[in-house]
Amino acid sequence: MVMAATPQLQAIAQKTCGKMFEYYAEFLVAGTYHRGDSASAPVSFLIAPLPANLLFGAKVDPNDEQILIDATDMATLVNPQPGDYLVETESGLRRDVITAHLDMTRTIWTIVGRRVFA
Repeated sequence: MVMAATPQLQAIAQKTCGKMFEYYAEFLVAGTYHRGDSASAPVSFLIAPLPANLLFGAKVDPNDEQILIDATDMATLVNPQPGDYLVETESGLRRDVITAHLDMTRTIWTIVGRRVFA
């Protein structure tokens, strides 16, 4: 059985998520989300440590991070997937997408990213 968010729950979650990104605005990282060479979108994201149990059945590397992106920033790029990557505007640091999950209310993408040092 797949659970779906009611319209009321989704509206509350969207407001709450918007407030979360406002509250942590000083920690937001500006960057660009890339889908190969075919598409890209400017995004702002939060970076958090990756809990070791978040990747079921997979090994968490020291360079893995949990990345939170407001789903409205990703509206033009549907379904983030392995092969996609993010690049920080200020430092140029690249993070490859390992996996991605859209929350039940469809407001936040949680991406597991791996820092790439070239």
